[in-house]
Amino acid sequence: MQKTALSTLGFLLLACFGFGQAQGTPNIVGTNYELDSEHLNGKRTIQVHLPPDYAESEADYPVLYLLDGQFFYEYAVSLSQKFKQSRRTPDFIIVGISTSYPQRFRHFSNGKDDFVAFLKSDLLPFVKDNFRTNGEQLLFGWEYAGSLAFHIMVNEQIPFNAFLLASPFPIWDAIAALDGKTARNSMLYFSVSPDEYQVNHGTEKLDTWLASKDIPGLDWSYAQLPNDEHHSTGYPTLYHGLRQYFKYYPEFQEDSFKKFIKAGGLDYAKAYSAQRAETFGFDPELSSWSKFTIIRAAMRANDYGHFTSYCDAFVTDAFIADLKFRMLDIADFHEINGHPEKAVAVYEGLLPLYPDSENLLRRMAKTYAAMGSENEAKNYRKRAEKVAKSKN
Repeated sequence: MQKTALSTLGFLLLACFGFGQAQGTPNIVGTNYELDSEHLNGKRTIQVHLPPDYAESEADYPVLYLLDGQFFYEYAVSLSQKFKQSRRTPDFIIVGISTSYPQRFRHFSNGKDDFVAFLKSDLLPFVKDNFRTNGEQLLFGWEYAGSLAFHIMVNEQIPFNAFLLASPFPIWDAIAALDGKTARNSMLYFSVSPDEYQVNHGTEKLDTWLASKDIPGLDWSYAQLPNDEHHSTGYPTLYHGLRQYFKYYPEFQEDSFKKFIKAGGLDYAKAYSAQRAETFGFDPELSSWSKFTIIRAAMRANDYGHFTSYCDAFVTDAFIADLKFRMLDIADFHEINGHPEKAVAVYEGLLPLYPDSENLLRRMAKTYAAMGSENEAKNYRKRAEKVAKSKN
């Protein structure tokens, strides 16, 4: 096995062009490894990207394996970085498997048994022996590589937890082999563009077949990508496939009240949070932010009835302390709907946290005045003026 850093090219270019050229810094997105494989009669280049905190942590990680890494590796790295920043998925290791033309067609069709043997006997043991993995394995493939991944899934040759297939072709004749399969314990996400005539035949058949069956343990989704074509389907498939697999990782957040009610309302939110806790070890209770997004969704739908029921259920001193001045939106909605006394209750919950907030004191004065409590209004106006003077 040989190991080379991706920054090598940068140093060679500097040597060739001399010191007269602008000098930059290496742009490193991982490490290349050369694996010897008897199954492939030679060496195979793989690309490995580790999570940014890998060296400092002791955690074990899922692994995403990318067939045709030469196309999709850097995109997958970019996705992982964005997912981490927005807390959409946990960190994961990325392994890109490079294949060249025209060899890729042979590897993924007539030579697929040799390639599967390479994955099973060479690559997966190498990754397991050299990196901290948690046993979760995801496999992505586009076009003929998608067909190979489907072949692996149907024949249960390697226990991947998820199969992400973009425009898989050909799969038509392999679908029947799923008959009699009773449990998969995996996820299947497959996609196609409407303009892929022959590819569509296979994916439509698979969708119809799966819809008519009940395979315990198989979580499957079929996506049609109307704005894509054959050569672009891999990119949205990676994005949405990863989001689907890690769907319970993000903190619960609701933006559409209509969708929230249709999904089951609070029971739906609590079930999501419980599944998130079971899958990833998070607190099973809804967070203050999750509760606020439910309240906010009712506000956006102008549904004061549900809004008040959620406030009664969620608003505590701890909730107010977590939400801070976002609570002002809740107070405003109470006032808009003719309940200034409930707005005052929100302000009184905030005041111990921000006793010198001029804005909060003036709000309280205005609301008390609207309620006809002029003495209270006068008291808070004086306090607000005192705070304003102390700032000058």
